[in-house]
Amino acid sequence: MVKELDVYRQKGDTLADALMQQLFNKHGHKMGGILMPFLSDFDGIDFSQQDEETVAFFSENNLLPDFFDFKEIVRATDFFKKYQINIGIVLGCYSLPYCYLGEDGARVLGFSGRIQSDTYNRLQETGKFVKNVMTLRLWEEKKAIALILKIRLMHAFWRFMILKTGKWDMTWGMPINQEDMMGTNLSFSLIVLRGLKKMGVEIDQVFEKAYYHHWAVVGQLMGISPELLVFDAKSAINLDKAIATRQFKSSEIGVKLTESLSKSYQKMANNELVSDYFNAQTRMFLGEQYADFLGLPPSKYPKALLNTINKTSSLLSNIYA
Repeated sequence: MVKELDVYRQKGDTLADALMQQLFNKHGHKMGGILMPFLSDFDGIDFSQQDEETVAFFSENNLLPDFFDFKEIVRATDFFKKYQINIGIVLGCYSLPYCYLGEDGARVLGFSGRIQSDTYNRLQETGKFVKNVMTLRLWEEKKAIALILKIRLMHAFWRFMILKTGKWDMTWGMPINQEDMMGTNLSFSLIVLRGLKKMGVEIDQVFEKAYYHHWAVVGQLMGISPELLVFDAKSAINLDKAIATRQFKSSEIGVKLTESLSKSYQKMANNELVSDYFNAQTRMFLGEQYADFLGLPPSKYPKALLNTINKTSSLLSNIYA
């Protein structure tokens, strides 16, 4: 698996990357001004201002995977709706920090500067994306696919622009490479389910299977190589361990991103206690070693108090509501 991941670490997204090159050849650095307002709009699908190449990309990739099962989508979205508050806490205090443990992957966020200078808006974007792909109506209307393809192209845009700087070291792997994309996908599936279980939620295997299926569908539409996708807990755990062993470490960028995340939550809630809560909750989810990697201070809350707060307050979860 390690040697295979070495290969995937050097791979981006062939189709999306080819489109970025086409658009840059056509517009130069004006490409961003044309493309990004469209890609960052998660409410509409208006192609009227977009190039024919972009429209063609959406048309040609607007296809569900062969393994797509609508019944599993129904189960997964029902599960999300039932546990939305809990999942919001897990995403904010576990999934996002978990991604920061991979130093080379986290460097992308440092390059774009957005997670530090525009953390609130980026969190809102992530929250809106998660809610959209977990909304059944958008799958019924076939709108979810277009919204996922927007994120796919947003990744390709940043991959292209980061490489254009000439400052990216390829020993870190391709920016937003296949390994990192799959790791992020796991943070929305495996890590969410694991976090819920740490919060005491009992998950029926039928819904667990549906959740993995749902994020496999999202992953393939996002441009992840089909052979990397996981459909059950055992495969997800094995792949997660392989990626973590290769990538997770203490790093300056990981600490900075985690600090920025904590400050952003405090600002949103306008409450200094939120930072303490975030630090304690994240340490509980991550475990001592990973929490230390991210520079999280010792917890001020016993686990029993955290459980009480989680059951009586939305705090961080409202960003995903």
